[in-house]
Amino acid sequence: MTTTTIQKLLASAGTAAAFAASSLVAGDYGKAIVDDKMPIEAPWTICNVFDYSTLYEADSGFIREISLNGRYHGQAVSQSKDLGGQDIGYNNWQHRRFRLGMDIEFAGNVTLKTSADISDGSGSGTGLTRGSFFNGWDEFYIDWEPKGEVLQYVEIGKQKEAITREYATSSRQILTVERSQIVNETTDMKPWGVTAGFKFFGMKHEFGGWVHGLDDNEPLGNWMDSDSRGGFSYRGEASLTDETSLHLDYAFTNNSSGLASPQGSAGDSENSAYNHVIAIGSESEWGRFGLITDLIFGINREASGLIPAGQDTWGLVILPYYNITEKLQFVAKYAYMDQGREQRTQRFGEGAGNLQNGRTRAENYHTFYAGLNYYLCDHNLKLMAGYEYATGDEIGTGAGISSDTWMLAIRTYF
Repeated sequence: MTTTTIQKLLASAGTAAAFAASSLVAGDYGKAIVDDKMPIEAPWTICNVFDYSTLYEADSGFIREISLNGRYHGQAVSQSKDLGGQDIGYNNWQHRRFRLGMDIEFAGNVTLKTSADISDGSGSGTGLTRGSFFNGWDEFYIDWEPKGEVLQYVEIGKQKEAITREYATSSRQILTVERSQIVNETTDMKPWGVTAGFKFFGMKHEFGGWVHGLDDNEPLGNWMDSDSRGGFSYRGEASLTDETSLHLDYAFTNNSSGLASPQGSAGDSENSAYNHVIAIGSESEWGRFGLITDLIFGINREASGLIPAGQDTWGLVILPYYNITEKLQFVAKYAYMDQGREQRTQRFGEGAGNLQNGRTRAENYHTFYAGLNYYLCDHNLKLMAGYEYATGDEIGTGAGISSDTWMLAIRTYF
């Protein structure tokens, strides 16, 4: 290479450098040029663990993705309860939920979704009834999403009959340690059935048909038992504003106006205790502040202890929350139940064996809740602390009921 050639190359390089330098500072003092072809990756944190649940992934072929799912919900409960002057203490750690499952996505937007109960949340124990590990299916259904403008999805199998705002919200995302008494009294259903979701007339709609019986003798899970009664449901959602949506839920369970059990001759069942359940609710979010409400009616209840067949109930839930920071959230809740069985956490107690297994039949029941949620990794890993005061009367005797409950919980899922 000649001296002249070298000089030309150096001159060209100098010119290019000068041009780049002038571009860097012209009208843009203090700014650096970042090569977007080499982005800087965020540092690894414990939250990245929740991104590793996918076992297999492909852009073509019959099977597109295989992923694991699971959740563990544990909670410490310290409760003091007074029933007609009798003190009932309860202090324990509850394995509230422990579930494992697998999702398999196929071509054509079809996914098999499964979730098995390892601990089904029966009190403070693991609740195992089928063996050393598997305790039955929590959910087992096929989901098809055709990507159409009207038909949104079809789901077939064991799934949640998602009535009311609190019950429709997965336990992975609920904002209080436990759902409200009136919600658990009228819902708590995961039967076998078919649901279809639609969009028309500017609203979202879901129609469901259900078989409530379960074959509890099957060694590999609680499969559908057709020797039972069924029901149907409807859910509607409309956007009132950009911040607020309105909801209407309805569930019918064939219990002959409360005179017959939907279980029939099946080994077990997943159904509401009420012939009809109607819920009118709302969800709103204005910046950091949010509000969830529900007005709930239960008509024609099955008989239960001091509650005769055909009884009605109603209640409401008012749940405001405020995001103090990106990770810290304050939650409050007032809930009312006209009458029904006591639900979590007030259903437990050291003297519960003499008190209808802790399920006191109550009326005029009020609960007041206040708590803090700390989101270490969003809902994938969070800590919850709450206090709830409850007051009411025992059906039949009129004995006063009051309780103070402190709760500390860990919630995690993947």
